[in-house]
Amino acid sequence: MQSFGRGLVLLPGQTAPDGWQDVKRVIVRAPTPEVLSELTDHWLQRLPLVVELHIPIAELRQPEICEEEPYLLEPDFEFARERLHFLVWANNYDGTRGEPIWWHGRLAQRLGYAGEVDGGPRCDMPQGALHRESVELGSVRVTQPEAVLELELAPDQSAAVRHRGGAARVLAPAGSGKTRVLTQRLAYLLGCGFEKERVTALAYNRRAALEMRQRLPQAPVSTLHALGYALLRRDREVRVAEEREVRALLGRLVKPPPLLNQDPLQPYLEALQQVRLGLMDPEAVEESRDDVPGLAAAFPQYRRELRRRGLVDHDEQIYGALELLLRNPEARKQAQRSCTHLLVDEFQDLTPAFLLLVRLLCAPAYQVFGVGDDDQVIYGYAGATPDYLVHFGRYFHRSSAYILETNYRCPAAIVEAASHLLSRNKLRVAKRIQAIQQEGTMQLEFASAAACALKAVEQVEFYLRSQQASEVAVLARVNAVLMPVQLLLVQRGVPCSRSVDSNILQRTGIRSALAYLRLVLHPTRFAQADLADALRRPSRMLKRELLEKASRCRTRDDLWKWGMQQDAWPASQIEEFVDDLRLLGKHLNKGVAEFFQALRQQTNFLQALDQLDRSGLGVSGNSHRDDLLALEQCAAVYEGPAADFVGWVEEMLDRPGDESGVRLSSVHRVKGQEWPCVVLYGVNGGMFPHRLSEDEEEERRILHVAITRARRHCVLLAEQTNPSPMLAEMQPPAPAAPKKKKKKKK
Repeated sequence: MQSFGRGLVLLPGQTAPDGWQDVKRVIVRAPTPEVLSELTDHWLQRLPLVVELHIPIAELRQPEICEEEPYLLEPDFEFARERLHFLVWANNYDGTRGEPIWWHGRLAQRLGYAGEVDGGPRCDMPQGALHRESVELGSVRVTQPEAVLELELAPDQSAAVRHRGGAARVLAPAGSGKTRVLTQRLAYLLGCGFEKERVTALAYNRRAALEMRQRLPQAPVSTLHALGYALLRRDREVRVAEEREVRALLGRLVKPPPLLNQDPLQPYLEALQQVRLGLMDPEAVEESRDDVPGLAAAFPQYRRELRRRGLVDHDEQIYGALELLLRNPEARKQAQRSCTHLLVDEFQDLTPAFLLLVRLLCAPAYQVFGVGDDDQVIYGYAGATPDYLVHFGRYFHRSSAYILETNYRCPAAIVEAASHLLSRNKLRVAKRIQAIQQEGTMQLEFASAAACALKAVEQVEFYLRSQQASEVAVLARVNAVLMPVQLLLVQRGVPCSRSVDSNILQRTGIRSALAYLRLVLHPTRFAQADLADALRRPSRMLKRELLEKASRCRTRDDLWKWGMQQDAWPASQIEEFVDDLRLLGKHLNKGVAEFFQALRQQTNFLQALDQLDRSGLGVSGNSHRDDLLALEQCAAVYEGPAADFVGWVEEMLDRPGDESGVRLSSVHRVKGQEWPCVVLYGVNGGMFPHRLSEDEEEERRILHVAITRARRHCVLLAEQTNPSPMLAEMQPPAPAAPKKKKKKKK
């Protein structure tokens, strides 16, 4: 059947029957990349060919197993022989027995269907035919060539939704209708008669999955973690471990170094994520960090103990699913059946483990519909990279590409600024985004460091004259810097969510700074914990027994006298510490803000925090320096006596948040959300780009994500003396200077 584009499989030495002599012949001896590429092209384009099969048929149909640890594999790993088996038999007659046999047709006849059966790409098949995928499910439901879409779509959206076959990359920049395209693609496939058992849509998180289900009830929607968990539960009885169980188990397997960090197990949890989601060798991870000794040895023990107890933690839902699919052909076949047509939301957020899981699920046909934006990759610390979208074709051969280039959310001013900013990046797909909405503003405001929080709150109050509190958001690069804004909003009675609570006061930098404050406030009644904390930051290079003895002193004078009785080095360090306390006391007389500024500028305290930051903090979180600067700004808005400062902060932070109020959040936590009015707080040097980040292109993407959360108005607030260098990058490039004409020689 010419319209079906079927080919013919022959054995070596067989003569092609009449009508096939002039058809291109492909010699297949092994599943080489070249052979797989050529067969894929013919299958996708429905081009007849003759396959001369040199591999024994029984051998070709044998399932494959990979016993390697998943972290040793690259995201482009595949079971090449299984893919070859699919391409050889999906849409080809079997001529190995003489008369060509169309096996899919014979199977359909057993189901009582006498019409044509197609084996090519299902979205691009002749009208009125039954598809091989239906036959394999025991269904005789004929696929419709076209489905009526419920919503009116723009031309670029419609083209993506009606994608005809094979893999597709849909670049969907901020505000371009990504969710609409994804849900309509899902509705389109189901409307064409695709069985739900063959289709799965993967959302990045539960919130996104819920939004898709609300738009398309009863749709086969899942998250990657939920799907991984479901696969594991089919294989064995498991449940998700609680955090306390994870920590208790891990704590018995590792011996954290005596670092000054508050949470000694957190580095191990981060490192386990690097191994399981980033597919990094645990030995390499341990060598790259100085805070996870024993990780490589503990990793297999940790996983064995989880399995023995019938537990999986968050990342094990992915890593365990990978292991299952690699080692259990039957489980893999069952999973692939339900993911024959796989729709993947937020494709740019895939880590190496996520991408490998997606490829294993949608193999061997790789009919994946990936929707995302390479300009919104902001989880590099977890292994996400623009490369998977920019070079989509490397992972999904012969894929189609679509770009949605209309922003329906943001005003032109924001769209243009974002375009200028992103044009500085090299690893991206160039786009020409047009804004539908012309009304709206993006403005830049400056204030002194001490006045920034007040400026932000005043801007919020201005917006609230015409907006509901739920229509306003204050965003920042990291959560901690929003602490002074939160305190002021709470104090003024403005309903708002909580970016932080009083637990932030237990972070290393803040806890130590407050210890200094209490020591200065109470020089005649030191608390042992405060003195021990302050003596360690900055490090005085004192032996542990000396630190323990020093921390028992109850007054500043007692500490000084004790220090003078020690050897030269300890005596000099204690003397320097007492001098610091006296100096800070003088500044405290001028106010709490002056005290923290002096602690930062006139002692070695900040350098000690910076050293902690360099020891391996991921820039998705807050740095110790960020914490200290936020505390200093809290002091700048505080008007009471110094002795009551800590109590005031605790009280304000412990007041319950209002989730229907003004949203306070880091940029990372609100990707995919939007508000009419957005204040971006702290657009300063050291924050955009973050001082701990080594990826300037990702920092631009984070700033881009931040400003495109705004539907109407966006204010960027920066310190007058320390604005972000990226603010200039949001401006149109200066026109090139005209070239001087050379004077003609006479």
